[in-house]
Amino acid sequence: MQNSTLDSSFVNRLKQILASRYGKGLQIRQLMDLSELESEEEVFTRGRDLHVPIKVNGAFLGTAVVPSADDLNSEKRQGVAQLIRMVLEPAMYKWYLDQREANLAEISKANVSLDNVHLFAEEMPSIEELIEENEDQVQSPGFELISQLIHLEGHSDTTNKKVALQLHEMTGRWAFVPFNDIKGQLHSAFDISKMGGMTIFIENADQLNAAEQELLMEYLAEERGSEEPLIITSSKLSADELENMEGLSSALVDELTVNAFEVDRAPLTMQGLKEVLELFFIKDGPIDA
Repeated sequence: MQNSTLDSSFVNRLKQILASRYGKGLQIRQLMDLSELESEEEVFTRGRDLHVPIKVNGAFLGTAVVPSADDLNSEKRQGVAQLIRMVLEPAMYKWYLDQREANLAEISKANVSLDNVHLFAEEMPSIEELIEENEDQVQSPGFELISQLIHLEGHSDTTNKKVALQLHEMTGRWAFVPFNDIKGQLHSAFDISKMGGMTIFIENADQLNAAEQELLMEYLAEERGSEEPLIITSSKLSADELENMEGLSSALVDELTVNAFEVDRAPLTMQGLKEVLELFFIKDGPIDA
């Protein structure tokens, strides 16, 4: 079975940002004692260190530790925690899905019943073991997309998110953040723009309220560059259902349908999916093969 690893460039980028913005370092450790964690808050301190548990699909995979963070006030601690999760949780979620897919394939090959089969070992490998340590590896500059908004239409939230993460990885953006986690901080197109070259994922875009729709359309009204956020939306509704849904502006529906990708018709393999996404959304093909 192929061993799936995390791209060290994301972790290195996170370390650089923490150092420049907060003057702090970062350690990533395997989570050893779940019972101890369960009694703690989602973000907690031990001694002088700030601990941020990394949770993926309900599973605890590790903890990010910021040493000597006792001099940070509450607001800065929350900022550090949010930044860490923006970078590490989507990377670990993709790893989780890849490992699950690979393990299911191996189980299928072996013709083993799924009863009493766990897709992950009880003792998880440490995150540090999953990170590629080749410091000389250069991250691909990614791809130039035909639009700053891509809409995913599919019946499974999990599959929609997996495709969104594949697109995010292809474009080489450094962070993937759900819109619901940051929408309270976004009041104008400028607020979105200044967040830089990240991916903002709007799950179930058909549920956006009028103010959120207006904010999104304001951002999309101007041509955007790779140094500004890519917007990926998803919905379980078809184009016809979106058009007939009350509360959705016709302008937003037009944006979603023009840049739509039918996830349920996509290839099942990651390589096949990548090739189709390139065909649909890449402007001039890959910048670096």
